[in-house]
Amino acid sequence: MSATDHSDEIESSDFIFICPSHLECVLAAGDSSDVAALRDWCAALPKKSYGRVFIEVDSPQQIESLDAPPGVGITWLVRESREALAGARLMDAVDAWLDEWMRGDPLSGRYVHLWTGARDSADVTAQWDRVRSELAEIWTAAAEYREQRA
Repeated sequence: MSATDHSDEIESSDFIFICPSHLECVLAAGDSSDVAALRDWCAALPKKSYGRVFIEVDSPQQIESLDAPPGVGITWLVRESREALAGARLMDAVDAWLDEWMRGDPLSGRYVHLWTGARDSADVTAQWDRVRSELAEIWTAAAEYREQRA
């Protein structure tokens, strides 16, 4: 019996297939000063968008509701303490997301629409420059790979 002979035994809800070419992959990250801009950005996203918005805040009282397409999650990151380095939790979350979505499959050629905030910190701004350079390298390598395979 071939694998296709078992298809009627499997519920269609058992599988989730995401085709990156049919999604608007998005990543946004900012802090409490960016909430209004992020609200506008999320409102303008296509309904087929998929990705994550990270927002770092000083306290849980700064967390509010943001509307986004169904495939876009909003994650609020509360700093551990006032002494914690601003942007550290934010950039850790961004790096973890990039590990899963880009670095894990760099030749997928998945393009991510990136929105960056939290620009008050020189450390965060330097990290954004690093992320942009890394993504440009990934997209270039994926394009070259696709051309070689064609």
